[in-house]
Amino acid sequence: MHRSARHLLLRLAGISLIAATALNARPQERSWAEDVIYFTMTDRFHDGDPANNIPEGSDRSLYDPAQENLDKYHGGDLRGLERAIQSGYFNALGVTAIWITPPVRNVWRSGYDLGGWKSGYHGYWAQDFLDIDPHLTSTESLAGTPYPPGKEGRMQHYRDFVRLAHAKGLKVVQDVVLNHAGPVFYYDANGNGKFEREQKDEWVQPYKRDGFHQNARWGDVPEWNMQRTAPFATTRLLGRDVKSSGVLGELSSYGRKGFSWESLGKSDGEEVMCDFFSLRDFWTEPGSEHFDRLVDEFVEIYHFYLTEVGVDGLRLDTVKHAHHGFWDAFTERLRKRLGPAAREKIIFGEVYDGNPAKLGQYTWRSDAATNPEPCIDSLLAFQLCFAMREYLRQPGNQYGSPRSIEGAMLAFAEGRFDDGRYYYNRSPGPDGLNSLQKSITFIENHDGLNRFRVNSVTERRHQLAQAMVMTLPGIPCLYYGAETGMHDTKGKIGEDGETGRMTLWERDAAPSLATVRQQNSFSTIARLASARQKVAALREGEFRPLWTDSGDRTTDDGIFAFARVMPDTRQSVVVAFNASDQDGKTGPLDLNRIFPEGFTLRAQSLVGEAPDPVGGNELAVPANSAVLYRVGAP
Repeated sequence: MHRSARHLLLRLAGISLIAATALNARPQERSWAEDVIYFTMTDRFHDGDPANNIPEGSDRSLYDPAQENLDKYHGGDLRGLERAIQSGYFNALGVTAIWITPPVRNVWRSGYDLGGWKSGYHGYWAQDFLDIDPHLTSTESLAGTPYPPGKEGRMQHYRDFVRLAHAKGLKVVQDVVLNHAGPVFYYDANGNGKFEREQKDEWVQPYKRDGFHQNARWGDVPEWNMQRTAPFATTRLLGRDVKSSGVLGELSSYGRKGFSWESLGKSDGEEVMCDFFSLRDFWTEPGSEHFDRLVDEFVEIYHFYLTEVGVDGLRLDTVKHAHHGFWDAFTERLRKRLGPAAREKIIFGEVYDGNPAKLGQYTWRSDAATNPEPCIDSLLAFQLCFAMREYLRQPGNQYGSPRSIEGAMLAFAEGRFDDGRYYYNRSPGPDGLNSLQKSITFIENHDGLNRFRVNSVTERRHQLAQAMVMTLPGIPCLYYGAETGMHDTKGKIGEDGETGRMTLWERDAAPSLATVRQQNSFSTIARLASARQKVAALREGEFRPLWTDSGDRTTDDGIFAFARVMPDTRQSVVVAFNASDQDGKTGPLDLNRIFPEGFTLRAQSLVGEAPDPVGGNELAVPANSAVLYRVGAP
């Protein structure tokens, strides 16, 4: 169906919203434990304003009007997200928070990032931390009121986007990168004082363990916005002076040690010192001459976004590549600056690792032996993500073992360091929640993990994956396209890749969103979100494994069952998955050890068909299904 996607988005206007308790007038008052996050790459959601696709003075070749080349800009922008928010799209889906990729002004091209020429469409190559990238903003508001030119107008548009989200009951999480800037300088490898764009060694120098490369020179390529990092002076925005010491624009604030492939997987210190490909690593070592200025600069900048713009949370990129002490200082000073408002904000981080000890350490300060206060609020739960994918991300009707999920949850909740501390800090943050309660549960993303649904992974298996995200502990996080069952046919199981970064709503070929709302994946996710909102145990209940495919019987093939137990066990639930294509059942379960004697279980379908009763303490689980068993008095 070929229609204007702008009008199609509006066709969802008037749809019913999720319960008013989840969408109050001030979403900031809602506990993060009640939220469902929707993560989108802004450039890949929808092109709501074609006028910004080629900003004035930019390299026209960086934009792909066909929206096919994944290394170029596709045109998605804030206006595209605003149209969806206006229409009630996110409310219908049941999500309550939108996490967007970094909106700040980027370097627009790099000659070396994971193997070749690419553009900064994703937002992770910051050049000006106090400007919004012109690829994302419009010259007038939704109501048609012109914005002022330049930075002020772009920031006003971003603030309007956040305000619109709030008006619809949605929080906004801003992705931020403090470990590095974009390729703002080059290495003058041949010493001629000129940037040789085609020479790889001017983009990337080999890692230098001792000392720094002394040949770093600021870039000056306006059509790629490859320029000295900003701000480097106090900036007036939204009626407020945002102070700057200029530290981001000083070469001495950067490591300048070059890049090492091996550093990506290391934990011996090298990973915090290297450039990140052609991206320029800030030198974040505590005690360095510029350390306090660097921390304070970022506190000033992101306090502005959290207060004046009004974003509700920050997602910290590449956490393990910056010094732990840097995160201590940043989170402590930012919370102090926020004061009582810190209760409404969340700061979660990305540590691309499946080891729960390496993840959880960042919920503690580096001086945890003497200071048990939280550092980063929570982490993206990679260890659980990897385990869920092992079970469900298999071709066709194949499935893996769910035992790794049980192990991941045990390590997550009970794992301890040698000094006796739990991996995850149980001290509450300003909002009264601890790092376990605010852990981010997900099963796919934009990084090497790629989409869950690649080549031979079925849509039903994808729906089971979304059900698992919605029913296991933590704050659920969906990846854009999950609601349409987006299928990355080029991606492969077992291979890292970015092939899943497709545009969701193409400019001229988007189907009717009113129709999409009736599609299986959209309605399934909406049903899952509704169940989570209505059933307190799915948000708050203690996780207890009940049954895992035994391997020595066929009747329980592919089955995984767990309980979410509440203090009032009448509110407890059991969730059971069957990843096989045969109806099955658990073995006998001693439910009386969890629930008082005399309680019964009532089955409700989450994905697939609801089962017929089996009787006794065995749970029936139809093929390719997820079932919610509510606990109630007989």
